[in-house]
Amino acid sequence: MLSALKKYFGFDRFLDNQEHIIAKIMNGDDLCVVMPTGAGKSLCYQLPGLMKNGYTIIVSPLISLMKDQVDHLRAKNIAAGLINSSISFAEQQKCISDVITGKIKLLYVAPERFGAFSFRSMLENCPPEMLIVDEAHCISQWGHDFRPSYLKIGEFAAQFRIKQICAFTATATPQVRRDIKTQLCRENMEIVAAGFKRPNLAFSVQQCSRQENKFAAIRELLKKPAPTIIYGATRKNVEEIAEEFDCIAYHAGMTDDERQKAQDRFMNDSCPVLAATNAFGMGIDRKDVRRVIHYNMPGSLEAYYQEAGRAGRDGENSECVLLFSYADKFVHEFMIEMNNPPQEAVIELWELLLRLSHEKNTISLEMSASDLASMLTHCKNETMVSSSLAVLEKNNFIERGYRTQNTGTIIFGGNLHQLAGQHCLEKTQRSRFISRMLKYYGDALAHGISCTYNEMAGIAGLTVDQTKRVIRALNGDVLNWDAPFAGRSIEIIASEKNISEVDFKKLKEKFDFELERLQQVIKYTNTYKCRQAFLIDYFGENVKDWTCSSCDCCSHDRKSSVTAKKPVSSADKITISIILKAVDHFNGRIGAGKISAILGGSMRADIVEWNYDRSPMFGKLSFLKQNTIMQYLRRLEAANLVRRINSDYPCLELTANGYKCLKNPESIPPL
Repeated sequence: MLSALKKYFGFDRFLDNQEHIIAKIMNGDDLCVVMPTGAGKSLCYQLPGLMKNGYTIIVSPLISLMKDQVDHLRAKNIAAGLINSSISFAEQQKCISDVITGKIKLLYVAPERFGAFSFRSMLENCPPEMLIVDEAHCISQWGHDFRPSYLKIGEFAAQFRIKQICAFTATATPQVRRDIKTQLCRENMEIVAAGFKRPNLAFSVQQCSRQENKFAAIRELLKKPAPTIIYGATRKNVEEIAEEFDCIAYHAGMTDDERQKAQDRFMNDSCPVLAATNAFGMGIDRKDVRRVIHYNMPGSLEAYYQEAGRAGRDGENSECVLLFSYADKFVHEFMIEMNNPPQEAVIELWELLLRLSHEKNTISLEMSASDLASMLTHCKNETMVSSSLAVLEKNNFIERGYRTQNTGTIIFGGNLHQLAGQHCLEKTQRSRFISRMLKYYGDALAHGISCTYNEMAGIAGLTVDQTKRVIRALNGDVLNWDAPFAGRSIEIIASEKNISEVDFKKLKEKFDFELERLQQVIKYTNTYKCRQAFLIDYFGENVKDWTCSSCDCCSHDRKSSVTAKKPVSSADKITISIILKAVDHFNGRIGAGKISAILGGSMRADIVEWNYDRSPMFGKLSFLKQNTIMQYLRRLEAANLVRRINSDYPCLELTANGYKCLKNPESIPPL
């Protein structure tokens, strides 16, 4: 395994937990692996896939993430390929041919691919040795990102005699893990949950009953400048926070350009403060975020740990603060009700769609959720309409299109050849749009062309937002544009089906489950034990007696139990001497989080990336837990033996007293 690791990826050692998982996969075991983002999950299935004789299929839900993985592998000359809707039919067929001839070892596919004839034919004649289900929480109705297309993966695996299945996810509660095993038809699948301990993160909860209390708490926290993310539950919250604290805003209601500029500022400013909804996070890899504040209580601990976990990815001390108001609970309960419609709402909506289809004599309807809500009694608002439509789609009563697929009609007026000549130099965005559209469509534009914003943006070499601005400027002058339907179209695909086929009992179970998840968040805010231990236990990793020693609960226990400084023992002096030597060795280049990880022998990604595992200090205190070493560092800082280089960055150096104690351990004072 180590030689293969070196051959394919150029690494000399495995990260924490990787070797154990890979050995089990190489043994042929079915595994459900729950590891947080950044812990090295991908390599856990990529390396066995390369070492096994046949090829491996990796099911992934996002085309962009799939492409990133394949590009990364190909850059290392690893035989990887992908099949999804973003590539042409010819490219798909070439990829299938390469799999059959052994030229591709790792094949990434979208879950919908199992329904395609050519793909099924490949599976029938050349089944993979192993199937990997990435982002496996998508397979469970209890997961936070349920995808109906994931449901039949287990059925397909059995149909095509796939011997081994392994599922990977960053967040899966015990109920989600059980459902993953059931849906994949692998009830004996072993669960491996690891890597959730983040001793450098200090979790805390502050009671804030009103907005002014929350603003006061944020103002106090921001007194110490540090890269900060403030998560708000709604766009309105984010805009209020951004206005109050004059910070960067980021939410889905902004244009692509606005979000990109906000993201660039956050990544490039030395000490940014950003207010964002949960739309912010995917693909953001700033490792020195020192503070994550939750302005609103999150709806689940899965969402909270993922968002809070964006702090301190460089291993240095960071804080995760939840501003708790009990009123937030009622907002979440309302949203859970809206997103889990009652039986009567779904039935009433289905009957309305059938009636409208009959009246309009079409199976394809272009009506917004708000339009439908105005015609219904049981659907309280457009959110409940949207969730009811999702129920009908999941149960194969309807299919919904996507806004980006909606077509409008564009007609160019005047003399097209003269127009082409006027704009052939393409000096402005408008000229580029006119010139390239004329080159692509020609005289057909005089009669009208049906196309999407995305298609026109691709032709003109502009972004979608730029294309929309150009069309608005030219509309009624150079061209006439009949804009597409702004919502998602609804196609009735089974008008003869009986609504009783919907499992309304299961919908009620999902409603109850989401209320229980919310209750777990309430329990977290009220716990008196270590907050991080509470979270880790929730995700299924065995914490035993582990505590983080840095959350507000642990700090309170420590303050209440320590009344005076205690003399250090001979064993303590040996440990402290090693820590002082490490601080001196790194000479102000790193902070307490990395020092404790290096001394503890952690094979964390950031430790290996910077070759700290090759340091002479690596593993010197591997017999101690990392958070115990961090406790020593806190005590040494309190005793003025080590200090931070400045108040804004957590790098440590020895004080004059620290140098004295390093030279003469007997002079170490009580701590």
